[in-house]
Amino acid sequence: MQSSTMRSAALLLLGIFLVAAQPNYQNTTGTQVSHAPGYTFGSNVAGYLRLSTDICDIKSAIGTSDNPNYAEARKIYIDGKNSYKSDGTIRTLRELATKSYAGEPVFDMYTEYYNTPAFLDQPISFAFAGDAPFRTIAQRNETIVKGIESNLQVVYLLHELDETAQKIKDKKLSPVDGAPHNIDETWAIYVGERPDCSLWSVSQKRAQEFGTMQDCSISKVNANMLAAHQDMYEASARGDNRTFEQLRQEVIRNFLITYIQATLKYTELMDQANAKGDLKTLEADQAEGYMFFRTIEPFIAEANNQSAQAINQVLYPGNPAPRNALSIVKPALENTYENLGISPADIGTYGAKQALGCDKATNAADSIAAAAAVFKLVTAGMAAGLVGMLAL
Repeated sequence: MQSSTMRSAALLLLGIFLVAAQPNYQNTTGTQVSHAPGYTFGSNVAGYLRLSTDICDIKSAIGTSDNPNYAEARKIYIDGKNSYKSDGTIRTLRELATKSYAGEPVFDMYTEYYNTPAFLDQPISFAFAGDAPFRTIAQRNETIVKGIESNLQVVYLLHELDETAQKIKDKKLSPVDGAPHNIDETWAIYVGERPDCSLWSVSQKRAQEFGTMQDCSISKVNANMLAAHQDMYEASARGDNRTFEQLRQEVIRNFLITYIQATLKYTELMDQANAKGDLKTLEADQAEGYMFFRTIEPFIAEANNQSAQAINQVLYPGNPAPRNALSIVKPALENTYENLGISPADIGTYGAKQALGCDKATNAADSIAAAAAVFKLVTAGMAAGLVGMLAL
């Protein structure tokens, strides 16, 4: 007899499949994203949703074995695959990583901090080539995946917000191509067509690990991001720059929460691997922690440069990992909280459990996993099997 959990999972999968089957987000105008409901697009930003699909394809090419297909992953990164612009040309992740936005606050901040305008592409390209400091397979894999999934998507989203601010000042307020359209783009980037390769899912995972879920289905950060995007759209539509700027800072603050959590998690995992003498896992955890930290490092440095340098020294791939890494990284991050407008309660505690009354069918991580699984079923032409599951 089929369990209620299996039936609930099947219903979830079928629902996502039906949404995906509707022209595959060929035009997002007037629609919402099924795994992150609540925001209605006012324009067509299907191409930006599909950036996450490129990322998933790159992750699939790299895989989890010791034989990653770097050639295929790099081809998708450089040439693109799924994301098309309104003129029909393909949008590539490397294009987003290498384009100059000199004069915009975020781009200039990161360029100055990393002393290169290629701050996004450089570690990714070095990792593809196996150049120092990304020598081992573990280091290369984590740098490529997190560099694209987190560094690139976060910084490009913040670029879109910088562009929104300029459009508001220029009174370009059309929902089709004005300031509100940019907010559509940032939400599309954040939630993605593929939730398992989106910024939305990064927050969901960290919140479950740190006890910062709002309820069974959404993290506090994602709830804040949703509300901020809804309000930013309205503010940009009416040309309210003051309100928009306040909301933009809230978006940045919530990014900081997610990536501080990620930095703390992988630092703690480094200590665990170090204690076991597991060098391969240690290399992977150090590289992953570094790339998560690198996503927000200029903001951390702005709040406390000494803290940023101390954390970088611990997490930089190839640097000898101290056995007490967390005892260095955690207080260094905490020294920045006040300046960043963050509290310890916002971050939570790694390993904390929340009594939310969630069962497996409504658990947020399982929802993301189910959404990811349906794309594999669709690709294999097996979606009809979901109907069969419901009929059992």
